[in-house]
Amino acid sequence: MLETLGKPYVEMARAFGVRERTVAMKYAFRPAMIPTLTVLGLDFAAMLGNAFLVENVFGWPGIARYAVQTMLHKDLNGIVGVTLVIAAVFLVVNLVVDLLVGWINPRIRFSQGAR
Repeated sequence: MLETLGKPYVEMARAFGVRERTVAMKYAFRPAMIPTLTVLGLDFAAMLGNAFLVENVFGWPGIARYAVQTMLHKDLNGIVGVTLVIAAVFLVVNLVVDLLVGWINPRIRFSQGAR
């Protein structure tokens, strides 16, 4: 956000006399949230991968522990099920992140195709 506060459009808003709170929220915070949301989406994927280690080390019941047990017992249906559930969660999180980025920055449009 500190980098965004030094942008020319923020300085222009201040020059026009826009309140500092409005400058901070509308012109600095919203554009600064786009890379933050993207990184949070990628970190969520890393947390899904780390769940396998954490659940096994601490003995917590969960989908990752179930996945390890199905791999050890060579249960193909269980492995496919866990893979599909984790992939679906990952896709939903990425869809939510993309929609939030589109809402934060109205210049990003979801169109049918390239022109």
